[in-house]
Amino acid sequence: MNHLKKIFIASTTLLAIACNNTPKHASIEGEIQNLPNDITEVVLRTQNNVKNIKIENGVFKDTINIDGEFAYLQIGNQGKTLFLNKNTNLVVNVDVNDFQNSISYEGKGKKVNNYLHQREQITQQVFEKIDSLNSLDKDAFTSYIDTMVGKIETLLKDNPNIDPVVSKTEKENLTVFVENLKSQYNTINGVGASLQKGDASPTFNYENYKGGTTNLTDLKGSYVYIDIWATWCPPCKAEIPFLKEVEEKFHKKNIKFVSISVDNPNAKNKWQDMIKDQNMGGIQLFANGDNSFMEAYQVTGIPRFILLDTEGNIVTANAPRPSDPNLTKILKELL
Repeated sequence: MNHLKKIFIASTTLLAIACNNTPKHASIEGEIQNLPNDITEVVLRTQNNVKNIKIENGVFKDTINIDGEFAYLQIGNQGKTLFLNKNTNLVVNVDVNDFQNSISYEGKGKKVNNYLHQREQITQQVFEKIDSLNSLDKDAFTSYIDTMVGKIETLLKDNPNIDPVVSKTEKENLTVFVENLKSQYNTINGVGASLQKGDASPTFNYENYKGGTTNLTDLKGSYVYIDIWATWCPPCKAEIPFLKEVEEKFHKKNIKFVSISVDNPNAKNKWQDMIKDQNMGGIQLFANGDNSFMEAYQVTGIPRFILLDTEGNIVTANAPRPSDPNLTKILKELL
């Protein structure tokens, strides 16, 4: 799980907090479109402070005691990394229906935060396809990583005047990010990988949405396609419609579709609500804080998909996503 935490932090923020002994006040304001009625505050988090800013008629405005630090602006369950200093007078505009694509900045601090937004889009794309990256051969993987690094280095060169704290932090954490990507790739694909095709799969025994518990051994005699996911994970949720299509396509075949939620135990109600609201099929299981199955497969990013044969042996420990046409091809060959 350490790799998962490291990669999640690196891929979505690449940030390290920079402290200053004499902080000043930065100003931040903004307008939010399509704001749900139940969201009444913007949350601004720094290393040592959490500030709740009231939203009135879709507009918020406040100051924060900060100079030269990264901060995290959160609206509901969506957010963005910012950099604020004593000269910041930032105006944020965003539509919550398309948060990541619609967000824009004006005012003092616009340039550095536009850079962070563009860089985050690059690394988020990597994180969203981390499982398919692990399926590439070594040369293709190396080529992809080199291309990604090149894009970020070019972005830095195109922004030579951003705060030196940001520039230094980005360069340092890009190195860490790449090292983590290579480490998890080698763990899954290298000679030292602990789980290989044909090995008996680690088992699980998790709570079933429909009642009782389900053990992997209960599914023996059928192929098993496992989805490791969480309600907080946007790429996971994006796969749900595709998974439903695959389930429908193979519903008369000898295969079980199993979704294992690795949400925190306190998110159980949210998990149950999402299954109901999304009309999710298959076998829905809740790990309830037990990460042993995920750790056995050395999962470093979700969603992660695993395919087992009728004896519970590994067909592939890193199966294609439901949205990948290769999954249908593989299943047709097996079934």
